[in-house]
Amino acid sequence: MTNSCPKCRFDNPDSTLFCGKCGTKLISPENILATETMETPREELSTGSTFAGRYQIIEELGGGGMGKVYKVLDKEINAKIALKLIRPEIAVDKNTIERFRNELKVARDVSHKNICRMYDLGREAGNYFLTMEYVSGEDLKNMIRMSGQLGVGTAVSIAKQVCEGLAEAQWRQSTGTNPTTFIPWPTIGIRKRDFLSITRRACGMSM
Repeated sequence: MTNSCPKCRFDNPDSTLFCGKCGTKLISPENILATETMETPREELSTGSTFAGRYQIIEELGGGGMGKVYKVLDKEINAKIALKLIRPEIAVDKNTIERFRNELKVARDVSHKNICRMYDLGREAGNYFLTMEYVSGEDLKNMIRMSGQLGVGTAVSIAKQVCEGLAEAQWRQSTGTNPTTFIPWPTIGIRKRDFLSITRRACGMSM
């Protein structure tokens, strides 16, 4: 029996932990979710297309180890939200998806002016995806990079808002931060996005 690499599709012995061709960590067969469709999961979505029957893709916002994030129009409610398409090789791991479900239950209970809302975990034709509040603007890391050194007053204001958001998130058992998960908002202030700690494996990922 062989274990096919999710990245290069090389067939490895089922006892192998890493792909002998590309070095990718392999998922053990017992942790692979049963596929309900023969359709090949997508790794990206094209601008203008409609995903899962309701999300019209407006633009790609960023990408990283967990997948790609898109600005979409939810046609059911006629509102713009963010959608994170989880990479197929991650989505087939039932333990990872179960962690998503458990953390989403916690995240949906959080309502704070400095934290973006998480909406749902969905599945479409073998793809798992997350939907969340869309907040426009550059992330904090890029803002600092573009503006240079921050003034003392600005830095204190940002730090205060970050701490207020983190205090609520930590109380709800969320962990992990990096500057790309914060967005300066002109009217409200700092918004923390990407509440789920599991999604922060992709440290450079927007949204």
